[in-house]
Amino acid sequence: MTGPGKFYTAVWPLFEEKLIKEEGNIRTWVDGWGQTRQDAINQPTAGFATRRYLDFFIKGPAEWAEVKKRLDPHSPERTHPIAEENLPPTMAFDNYGRAPAGGVHWSERVDACNEADVPVTITVAGPYWGLRDYCGMEGLSYMFYDQPSLAAEMFEYWCWYIMELLREPLEQLDVDMITLNEDMAFKGQSMMSPPLMEKFLKPNYKKMYEFFKSKGVRVVMMDSDGYNNQILDVLYPEVLDGIQPIEIAAHNDPDEILTKYPGIFIHGGVDKRELTRSREEVREEIRKRYETARKHGGYIPHTDHGVPPDIPLRNFLYYTELAHGFCDGEDLDTYEPPCELEKELGPIEAMFDPHSAIAAAYGDDDELHATMV
Repeated sequence: MTGPGKFYTAVWPLFEEKLIKEEGNIRTWVDGWGQTRQDAINQPTAGFATRRYLDFFIKGPAEWAEVKKRLDPHSPERTHPIAEENLPPTMAFDNYGRAPAGGVHWSERVDACNEADVPVTITVAGPYWGLRDYCGMEGLSYMFYDQPSLAAEMFEYWCWYIMELLREPLEQLDVDMITLNEDMAFKGQSMMSPPLMEKFLKPNYKKMYEFFKSKGVRVVMMDSDGYNNQILDVLYPEVLDGIQPIEIAAHNDPDEILTKYPGIFIHGGVDKRELTRSREEVREEIRKRYETARKHGGYIPHTDHGVPPDIPLRNFLYYTELAHGFCDGEDLDTYEPPCELEKELGPIEAMFDPHSAIAAAYGDDDELHATMV
């Protein structure tokens, strides 16, 4: 897959960062999106940052008005590259809570995208994800009941904002898929009940879906961790073509989804927990998912979220070569990859221990460990 460049959807200009206190390796501060949070100053791993949110900016109409002023879809910083030295200094250890430096403007990618022999994709924050960043999940959940008019206004504005941001690019780019990041489900159910999705989410998704289709977008996708079926019951197929990453730990079943929702497109669904186990168990997990893909179509198997650091590198390389073979049509029951990638590795020096890494970052405060997300 390839993309057409930078599309930054959070607030601009950023709010002023404020340091509240630092104790040991824990920093309490207000980030550039107005969130009060606690972070480990030195994170336990480079790729899996953890944060604990203490407070969020939007409480009512006054705070929404302030955020809305900073959600101008025509701000050039949303699509133009920004040099690192031109961004305000930050205490953030990654791009969550700040504007990303660098990037490529979509106009420089028109020919590359329109002539690409791989799918062209754009990923932006959907309304639930986007607004939760400023209200918090609990705050937004209360708002649906305590301030429903405000919630409706915010959802409607966010969808207009995304469409307006993408209007000109989609008139010049041939885009195969747009993914709306939402992350709006728990292990067994969605974070919005079906009636709330019907009221606040679906009408706005309908506007976006019709807009994207009118611009030639082939697939409108949702990214949502957690259990996906309640979301699909409300949104598929009227305003959504697919969903990912199909987390197995959240009781998703790729075979069930492809059977229950005919014509849907999904990707993910390889249980990352199985990749920590024996070579035989890794193989069976991958074989099972590719069997489902071959049975139904419309399914690209891959890990059902990011690849955590407790997956042994040798297992991941084996998985990569095995999946490559299955994609090339090798027999699901008999094929074994040559493991050429593994041969490039030296001896194992030490296995990653997530518990030791977390303890080193957060000390011995068990309550803090339990609330870091």
